[in-house]
Order: sequence, then structure tokens, then C-alpha cells
Amino acid sequence: MNQSPRPEKSGIIRCKYCRTSAPARLQVCPTCGANLEAAPFASFKAGLAIALIVVVFAALAAIIPPLQRQSRQVALWLNPPTKTPTPTITFTPTLMPTATPTHTPSPASTATPSPTATPTHTPTPTETPTPAPTQPNAPTATPSPTATPTPPFGSITLLGPEDSARFEKDRELKLSWEPVGQLADDEWYAVRLNWLQDGVRAYGGTNTKDTFWIIPPEQYYGLADLGTGRVYEWTVFVEKVTTDDTGSTSGAPLSPPTEVRIFFWP
Repeated sequence: MNQSPRPEKSGIIRCKYCRTSAPARLQVCPTCGANLEAAPFASFKAGLAIALIVVVFAALAAIIPPLQRQSRQVALWLNPPTKTPTPTITFTPTLMPTATPTHTPSPASTATPSPTATPTHTPTPTETPTPAPTQPNAPTATPSPTATPTPPFGSITLLGPEDSARFEKDRELKLSWEPVGQLADDEWYAVRLNWLQDGVRAYGGTNTKDTFWIIPPEQYYGLADLGTGRVYEWTVFVEKVTTDDTGSTSGAPLSPPTEVRIFFWP
């Protein structure tokens, strides 16, 4: 709807119907469509509110100081201050020194006479017997050291093979040594082998009356660990073998063992 402006008016007014602000130069409220007229008492209400605020502050400024004084008087009346008593000066009497009593000497005691000494009988000296001469101790016999029995046989001399010899599987492996003399029925040449098998020390060998031993390959070949080069150690000594009632045998060495030699059997 077209509306002609009112140039004689300027500023902003509030519609008295919808309370919406609009330019005062308009004739119709753009919000509700009613004739634009200012809401009554708007400026009056604002002025009245300001006046009331000023009156309230003035009244408080006049009332608060008397109220504070009255509250202090009531507090003093309810809880009056306690008077501090004046200290009383007490005089302490001075003690006079006490006179020291004079010491009275005690009468001297009468000396007691000493008893008369009784003569003591002197005994007649007794003849001291002459001690009999002491017999010298007989010397203690020192036990003779026990002699270590000498083995009946001397050390055996090895003949072959040479130390660190190498043998193939199909080659005869013969160990030989020099004889040490006639052996009894229960005396033997003890040939002893040892090697590492799966990292554990293993032992073998035989007892023989001969001065040699051919190692059977079906019993010993390939037992030594490959990591050692298939190395075997061997030595020989004379041994006495006995058998008990249960059939168990035991051996006792009759000669010192020979040097230890090795051979490779890859």
C-alpha cells in the first residue's frame, strides 16, 4: 500500500498497536498496517523511572549513616567491652642469711692397748729327701714310609701307526706295540679307544694276548663326530682280569698306560 510521507515529522516513533519502531514520517505502520501513531506515555514513563531511581538513592544516602550508628550502639549495649584490671604491685620480702652453727669438737677417744704377743713355736727343720735320678725317655720309633708297589710290568712302547695317521674305511687299521714279557692266564694287553660321539665322550677297545689289534670297521667306523674329523684316541697297558662267583669281571692295571696317540678315520 502506498503511503505519502509526512515530511514535517522526523525521527523514530513506536507504534501504539504493535509496539514496533518505525520512522515518524510514515502515516501507516509498516508492520501491522494501522495508522502510525506514537505510543502514549513512552517518554513520561522513562522520565518517571529516572526520577524514582534518584529519589531512592537520595533516601538511602540519608538513612544509612543513622542506621550504622544505631547498629554500633546496639552492639556495644549487647557486648560491652571488658575493663582491663590494673596490676597490683606485690612486695617480695628479702630473706636474711642464716647463721652457720659453730662446730663443737668431739672428745678424743682413748687408745686401746695392743694385746701381748704370744711366743710362736719354731718347728725343727725336717731333712729334705734327695730326689731319685730321672730315667731318660726312650726314643720314639718313627714309622717307616710305606713303599709304593712297583707295577710288575714297565711301560709299553707303541709301534704303529704314527700319531695323527689317516685311514680310509677300506684300509686295514692295525694298532701294534712291543711285548713286555710273558703274560699269565689272567693278564692281558688292554687296548682302549675313546672318541666324541654326538658331543659326548664314548669308549671302546679290547683285551688281547697278541701285541696288535686290528680294529673291526663294522664296530667303530663312522662313530666319531664329523666335526672332529672322525678322530679317535688310543692307548695300551697290561691289565689283570678276575672273575667272581657271579661271573662279573673286573680289571686292575699292571703297567702304566702308554702315550696317547690319535688317528683319523673319515
